[in-house]
Amino acid sequence: MTRIDEDRLGRFAMIAIFGVLFLQQIISIAVSFERRDEITLWPLALLSQLCGLVFVGLIVAYTVTRLPPRESAGGIMPRVVSIMGTFVMMFLVAVAPEPIGPVQRIVSTVFIIIGTCLSIWCLNQLGRSFSIMATSRELKTEGSYSLVRHPLYGSEVMLILGVVLAHSTPFAYALGFIWLLLQIRRAQYEEGILRQTFPEYDDYARRVPMLIPSVWKLR
Repeated sequence: MTRIDEDRLGRFAMIAIFGVLFLQQIISIAVSFERRDEITLWPLALLSQLCGLVFVGLIVAYTVTRLPPRESAGGIMPRVVSIMGTFVMMFLVAVAPEPIGPVQRIVSTVFIIIGTCLSIWCLNQLGRSFSIMATSRELKTEGSYSLVRHPLYGSEVMLILGVVLAHSTPFAYALGFIWLLLQIRRAQYEEGILRQTFPEYDDYARRVPMLIPSVWKLR
């Protein structure tokens, strides 16, 4: 299978999967309106759902319009890590969440909202270069990418932390840790192919940290 054929297959799968998730999110929002009197902190929960809807919608939009790949990481492991890193947290649907107090509920929901909003911001800057696989399309170094090399993954850390706190089970914490390890390895695969495609990436990587912004850049 050629790189272009693989990209087309991946695009079709992403549109199908996230298209279904987008529709499910719309249904979930409609149900939450009907049952708003039964939902604790309903306005906050609704805001979280709306942010999630925008995020998933952007994923679908940028997958449809994304640029063709220039290079892709070779081997099976980069693909396995990318797929698992994208979908591993969905295993939480198989485990019922633990009851949590109102303070933890507020904290977890706020983390989810902030993490999702930051992810929307980063994804919007990544734009048509978005991909779940370790693929080079266009080098981004401005905006959030001037603060860290992988701002989308950094933003998702806060989102996933909120999800883990909302479930508050040992399985959720373990799954969150596995997700973090997968994202770090995924970022390493992506950096390998970016270095291969863009000679200037090494200089960029020397100047910009991987996931945690330097304090002086925030001043």
